[in-house]
Amino acid sequence: MREVVVVDHVTKVYPNGVKANVDVSMRVYGNEIVCVMGPNGAGKTTLIRQIIGMLKPTSGVIRVFGIDPLIRQDLVKRMVAYSPQLPIYYPAQKVLEVADFFAKISKTPRDRVREVLEALGLWDIRDRLGYQLSPGERKLLLLALALIKGGELLVLDEPTAFMDVLKKRSVWSMLLEERRRGRTLIVVSHDVEEVRRICDEIYVMFAGRIVAHVKSPSDLNRGVEVRVYYGKLDDIAPFFKKGDVKISEGSLIARYNQLVEAIEDLEGLAANPISRDVKLFLEYPSLESIVESFTGK
Repeated sequence: MREVVVVDHVTKVYPNGVKANVDVSMRVYGNEIVCVMGPNGAGKTTLIRQIIGMLKPTSGVIRVFGIDPLIRQDLVKRMVAYSPQLPIYYPAQKVLEVADFFAKISKTPRDRVREVLEALGLWDIRDRLGYQLSPGERKLLLLALALIKGGELLVLDEPTAFMDVLKKRSVWSMLLEERRRGRTLIVVSHDVEEVRRICDEIYVMFAGRIVAHVKSPSDLNRGVEVRVYYGKLDDIAPFFKKGDVKISEGSLIARYNQLVEAIEDLEGLAANPISRDVKLFLEYPSLESIVESFTGK
């Protein structure tokens, strides 16, 4: 299988002494979606900026299509499309004008412009000026520009930030379609559901390090959490006998390896009058729980 991106023992130390990445290694192979997930400040954006040649590593080696991206920026510009994290925009230009400009400089057929804008729900607002767009629409436009530019590798930093769930689903469908077309994607995300739905492999980052390499999204689905909100959490904790209970920031979190264990505890709680005043959610483990499971922090 072709190696598209190779990161070997990369460390990035900023002039102020902050270590953004520490001994990071990863591999991205052709025609797959690799996700880099972790909490804010984990070093995800710094990593991908090094991959596309925007930042120079302090030490270590990065190769994109077998070439150093710092030396061959011409190759990066031709073969890599990048969508940044922050929803920058073009305030005085219409959506279609910006899309057409990117198509022109990348020699992309105009039919592709309409295809992308329609798929992302931007065609109906194609005459809207940049300053009139919501933050979610600005992110959609950035993603559209990356898709219109094209390239063998798409590098997307938080592609669905600021979007509602319906928009997210349309983006996920579009990204899966890009993979079916033969493209390779690196997606930075802290959205656990996004990672589960689209990724082939996952790298989990924490404090600048890769703390886990998860080779199947199903490995993130292990167990469930019950999140409970109640005035007296110490009084409610005894009902969650089969879970790993943690009380933090005004809520109780009970983690279970098996769904059936959570249901048995919830049945016991439901039989008690105290349950009338309890607000709870049953969900997959959160990003925080996933990171904690790998780091113990």
